[in-house]
Amino acid sequence: MSCHLGRGGVGEHSAAVRAETCRRLEWLGVELDAASNEAGERVITGSGSRVTAYVVPAREDLTMATQARRVLG
Repeated sequence: MSCHLGRGGVGEHSAAVRAETCRRLEWLGVELDAASNEAGERVITGSGSRVTAYVVPAREDLTMATQARRVLG
């Protein structure tokens, strides 16, 4: 199982937001690796975590370009 953090760029750029999000997801088996989180690593959960949490780049530019292309044909 995996959990993707970084929606809208908020978690992508804030270790504090990622830490709080993971804390609230502990009941699902998310175990934050604080050092990886603070370093801005792609995977921020420890090896013992039942769920892997990733920091995913938001890429709003790509989303907007894709939507514009769809609208403009």
